[in-house]
Amino acid sequence: MWYNNLKIASRHLWKNRRFSTLNIAGLAIGMSCTLLIGLFLQDEYSYDRFHRNFRHIYRVVENQLQEDGYHPVAVTPGPLAPALQSDFPEIVRATRIGRWNGQVQHQLTRIEPKEMLFVDESFFKVFDFKLLAGDVKSVLTNPDEVVINETMAKRFFGEDWQRQNILGQVITLHSPPQPMPLRLVGVVQDAPVNSQLDFEVLLPFKGLEKMDEWSTKWSSNSYHTYVQLDPKTNTLEFQQKMAGYLAKHDAQRKTTLYLQPLSAIFLYSKFDFKSDWGKRSNIVYVQLFTLVGIIVLLIAIFNFINLSTARAAQRAREVGVRKSVGAQRGHLIGQFLTESLVVVVLAMLLALGLADALMPVFNELADKALVMPYQQPWFWPAVGGLVAALTVTAGLYPAFILSAFRPDSVLKGIFKPESGQVLRKTLVIGQFTLAIALAISTLVIYRQLTYMQNINLGFDQAQLLYLRLNGELRAKSAILKDELIKIPGVASVTATTSNLVDVSNSTNIEWEGQMPEDELLITQMNVDADFLKTTGITLASGRNFSTGITGDTLEKSGRYLLNETAAKRMGYTNATALGKKVRFWGLEGEVIGVLRDFHFRPLSKTIEPFVFRFRPKDFYFHVLIKTEANQTPATMAAIENVYLKLDADNPVKYGFVDQDLEVQYRAEQRTGRIVLYFSMLAVLISCLGLFGLAALTAEQRTKEIGIRKVLGASVALVVALLSKDFLKLVVIALLIASPIAYFFMQRWLADFAYRQEMQWWVFAVAGLAAILIAFLTVGFQSVKAALTNPVKSLRSE
Repeated sequence: MWYNNLKIASRHLWKNRRFSTLNIAGLAIGMSCTLLIGLFLQDEYSYDRFHRNFRHIYRVVENQLQEDGYHPVAVTPGPLAPALQSDFPEIVRATRIGRWNGQVQHQLTRIEPKEMLFVDESFFKVFDFKLLAGDVKSVLTNPDEVVINETMAKRFFGEDWQRQNILGQVITLHSPPQPMPLRLVGVVQDAPVNSQLDFEVLLPFKGLEKMDEWSTKWSSNSYHTYVQLDPKTNTLEFQQKMAGYLAKHDAQRKTTLYLQPLSAIFLYSKFDFKSDWGKRSNIVYVQLFTLVGIIVLLIAIFNFINLSTARAAQRAREVGVRKSVGAQRGHLIGQFLTESLVVVVLAMLLALGLADALMPVFNELADKALVMPYQQPWFWPAVGGLVAALTVTAGLYPAFILSAFRPDSVLKGIFKPESGQVLRKTLVIGQFTLAIALAISTLVIYRQLTYMQNINLGFDQAQLLYLRLNGELRAKSAILKDELIKIPGVASVTATTSNLVDVSNSTNIEWEGQMPEDELLITQMNVDADFLKTTGITLASGRNFSTGITGDTLEKSGRYLLNETAAKRMGYTNATALGKKVRFWGLEGEVIGVLRDFHFRPLSKTIEPFVFRFRPKDFYFHVLIKTEANQTPATMAAIENVYLKLDADNPVKYGFVDQDLEVQYRAEQRTGRIVLYFSMLAVLISCLGLFGLAALTAEQRTKEIGIRKVLGASVALVVALLSKDFLKLVVIALLIASPIAYFFMQRWLADFAYRQEMQWWVFAVAGLAAILIAFLTVGFQSVKAALTNPVKSLRSE
């Protein structure tokens, strides 16, 4: 019976190959989108789940009292991990992770790692990063040890490093205050792609404590703390028990602790990037991509149901004849489901090819390196499950409708081809509702992106580039500045501890008039007297730093600049802030100026308090260079030559502030592009269905059109007659889609502290575009029907 059903299905599909092609094409596009987004989701949700104990590993994070209430912060004090493990029996192991900058050298090869971390010796016991050389039980137990990853081993020792006895080799760490020789004790396999922790060099935390006393203090909020809990631990009860632990070591602190599951860090972290690092995604965008994929697939399914039920008149007599010779309804349902299965299988084969072909484009859009997992054991069962689900979902309703025809009515010609029109109209409305909602969302996203790229940030980012300083140049930035300013085309140069893009230094600050128990975590930078000139940041009151005023550069005291937000947070106006005393890092100083607020965080964040200090004898990590208009390319070679003349051991590393600022919105840009392309596919699939329905309508009304033309109807009148019913449906879809898109886009925009509100014309543009596309789609068939010779239409009468 199955063979017979398959044969009949093949004949039917071939006989009606025009509509079969539309069905298969629509489903194939929808399924290819589903496959791509499915692989994207599988990758997103796989992060950090390769660790055997990932269900019991948590990151300890803070709920920190700041200027406008409590905020989550990912960093914790240096001593927290060992103290927690000592005081709480529920903790099996604890480990700390801290970032470090510098270079590592073996013989003549000197490299600056992309990521260098200080970790405890328990690191390899908590996390399952595989050691390719070395003993996991003993590595990083001494302060002078180092572990490198496989990539770094190849760079130092060549591709055949495993054939050499490299353990025990000396690797020198070049980092202030002086170079430090380290003994290589292990090589770790490169971190998997789906690990939010990535690193090239691991250093022992014991070594950090030895060279940086700050790491041993409870005020050193700079490190990530991970704990592995006993599987029997009640997590909620333990979290409550641990919450107020910091007050045990600092009674004045109101900060509380809580747990973040390891498997949730990649997708659900919403910490400010100054306290968090590693690979991050956003569950909001994952949910958005999921929704978009479902929408495209639903539109394809609606197409299938629409075209199948719309051809009911052509199948009615077939059903009547088969029932009259004894066919049971179950047999007919099986027949129509077989036809659906054939269509879905053909569409799936085409979808696999499309997905494979589009994978490079999708990877570029999603910033991934996905491949079609044909060799994975779960892939083909998943494909089979999708085929089965679509066969039932898309084919069950048409099968029940077609198999329900009464043979006596059908064979007497009583069958009404209009039956099922309510469903078809509903599905068309549903298709265009989803497609128009996506189009509106695309416009809103791109308006917000344009707004963020063009907003006045409060400083001049044009022709502003930065150089990263290494080694001794961090203490001798003044020499570099003097040489750089001599270059023709360089307008100004300033030394800073940040590049205005990744401002991650923050500290607690005290101020004159501070209320008891009032805490403020403030962002800080060390700059010089040319900072305002170079960046274009302006004064709201007071004066700038000056090298000619001794009090501005004192080591044990000093002068400070606040931004407007910091002054307001401390209870001052721009004028009354001048002369007030502030203290941080144990050094008291005087406020000499207030700067106009500027954006140093992504626009999803409000402007935060900022304090600038001027301590020329401290290290500087960057110089910012302002070039004359249109002179940047011409000056780059000279800038590199000056740098290499002073530091020949390190490569020149520079960047452009405006380009780096744009990278901050890469996730939003990626989302905009993906939604744009998928909304175009949604409109395309909708139009395929509309094209098929228009063709069927024109076919069913062939004689009516012929009669109207004989009676004098014009081509325009016939086109309007056939188009108006479909255009009404699109207008209804616009009315439904607008509030839906408004609701979801309002939620998306809520994540931005600075945003553009949605305007009425966004909805109008998306709606008019949908109506125009629908009219062109339907109009093509309508014009074709209107131009048909009426003699041919009426010849059979």
